[in-house]
Amino acid sequence: MGYKQIRVGQLIAPFGTGSIYTDRNGFPHIVGGLDHWYKKRDNVSGEMVLCSEPDEFEIFENRISDLLKIDRFKTPPDFRQVSRGHTPPPNASLSIPALRFPRWHRNTRTGKLQRFNLNTTRLSPPTDGGRWQPVRFISVCSAGHIGDFPWKEWLKCECQGDGDLFLTDLGGSDLTTIKLVCKSCPDGSMGRKGKTLANTTRIPVGNDELSAFKSAGINCKGDRPWLGEGGYEVGCDQPLIGALINQTNLYFPRVFSAISLPDLEIMNEEFIKLKNEIEEDSTLGMNKSVWNQGNKDLAVDMMKSVLGRRNINPPGELILSVLESIFKNRVNSHSSEKTSPSEPESDLLDFRRQEFNIIRNEVNDSKNISDLRVIKAGVPDKLKPWIQGINLVERLKETRVFFGFDRLIPTPNPISEMPEIALNQLFLNPPETRMDRWLPAVKVFGEGLYFELDEDRITEWQRTNKEWLMERINEGFISRLSEEFLVLSPNTVAEIEWASRYLLIHSLSHILINQLIFECGYSTASVRERLYISSDSKAPMSGILIYTSAGDSEGTLGGLVSLGRPERIGDIFLNALSRASWCSSDPVCSEPHGARGSRLVNLAACHACTLLPETSCETINNGLDRAMIVGTPYDRSRGFMSDLVNEKNIF
Repeated sequence: MGYKQIRVGQLIAPFGTGSIYTDRNGFPHIVGGLDHWYKKRDNVSGEMVLCSEPDEFEIFENRISDLLKIDRFKTPPDFRQVSRGHTPPPNASLSIPALRFPRWHRNTRTGKLQRFNLNTTRLSPPTDGGRWQPVRFISVCSAGHIGDFPWKEWLKCECQGDGDLFLTDLGGSDLTTIKLVCKSCPDGSMGRKGKTLANTTRIPVGNDELSAFKSAGINCKGDRPWLGEGGYEVGCDQPLIGALINQTNLYFPRVFSAISLPDLEIMNEEFIKLKNEIEEDSTLGMNKSVWNQGNKDLAVDMMKSVLGRRNINPPGELILSVLESIFKNRVNSHSSEKTSPSEPESDLLDFRRQEFNIIRNEVNDSKNISDLRVIKAGVPDKLKPWIQGINLVERLKETRVFFGFDRLIPTPNPISEMPEIALNQLFLNPPETRMDRWLPAVKVFGEGLYFELDEDRITEWQRTNKEWLMERINEGFISRLSEEFLVLSPNTVAEIEWASRYLLIHSLSHILINQLIFECGYSTASVRERLYISSDSKAPMSGILIYTSAGDSEGTLGGLVSLGRPERIGDIFLNALSRASWCSSDPVCSEPHGARGSRLVNLAACHACTLLPETSCETINNGLDRAMIVGTPYDRSRGFMSDLVNEKNIF
């Protein structure tokens, strides 16, 4: 692929396996499958062999492991160049495989099309002048397949080989000006007359409408070029759609992340020391696979052997206790704060609740080496009626795991299909045993701010504005919002209490991020949100974690944490509300003219006021309405923080 063109973190998203990446020379490639990661070409045999120290890339995250049913995770290899006259570093010259895609190229001078192989590295210049340029049209289906545009099938060309195809672009505003011709076809045939690409990129709506390819009898061949020339998948019944190579809906990476949580149960120093030692071991994921197969004695023996090579020889009973602590499904939080919901929750919402129960409290145990450090900060007097608590997250570690991708339309619930769907999609030959299964992941370190809203104030606001909320949020909107996988809706029927709470908290998160970036120095795309929302009657959640992270083990520079102190955060809130109270698109932006956004689950939210880059928002800018916070231009009193806004004369 080239030297240092993609950062390691980008190989999780947005340039993971199956994505199209355009290199610095303007040529598109498709990032290869996982079968050949951590391999390099042997200088003697010329074959691809495993790197010398593959364990170096192993990482472990127990909570994600339980959720995705994959025990082992590996960081993408960084490229280490070998300097002349120096000893090569460990695992030198590793690179991520990439293949030439699309295969078809067009002569810039004559318009002639020629097909190359995925593994073609150099293109011989055309004999009739010009240069080869990748075509900008491909084909894709919602099952995740992607392939070349079916030029010959679309033209109904029956010539031998690739034919004598020419693509002419007259420079118009639609596809009717792009014409395909085969000069080898007989006179009078469709190939000789030519055919435009009209309607080939149209996605059919409903079951009755057929795609242009389906109408022409062209079906999806199950092409998976990221797995090589033999990566076809037979039996695909999804309609094939034409697409431009730079369309944004060609690749939706499936990424799941977790904040590393410390176990707050009381432990002795010997236990803590051994646990910290084991948690950093690269074989821990493989050890868990053995543990999950019910062979705990073997898991203990394996870990004892690993520790013995470091001259650490604890008793087997202690190793067993530590492994039980590491591999258990839940972490222990403060018993005084730990609450259980009144209704069963989804696995994903329970996953978030584990973080909520810890991060809302102070975590500052100097005896236990932890990747999470949380300090309680005072709430300014001006914010106390609305904000219950503000915490400074001085250090956090986030693990991000890549487990596949979607095309055209995101899968409603990709977690339910794990691990088979990810393994079959990312590997040409999926590992058969659980011990051999793995997925790409990265660990990043950072810092942030945690805000928790006052529950009594939310309840009072919902009661006082019940009629207004019911007019603004109808049942169809609530239904669409609850069906969005990323919003983590309740298992029970979603009601207006949950929907209004979600819109309120999510919109406040965006408003704060938009203001914080002006104060902290980070770019908008580098700041992320993590929402903790539940309307459960016994254990509600109304938390926002705004954080930034980087691949360096030292984390970031503390720009967010410094803003969370009482003497600064109050003014930041006021400035955020002031900016959100008016939008350059008002009054149109605030008017209830129906739902907006790609999924029709937004109200008063647009790029001029509330929306964020997709790297910052965990729901891809869905579920937003700033009127929940500051009201509308016609009635400011309806907003959750309208009293604060009016007191400070922001309007």
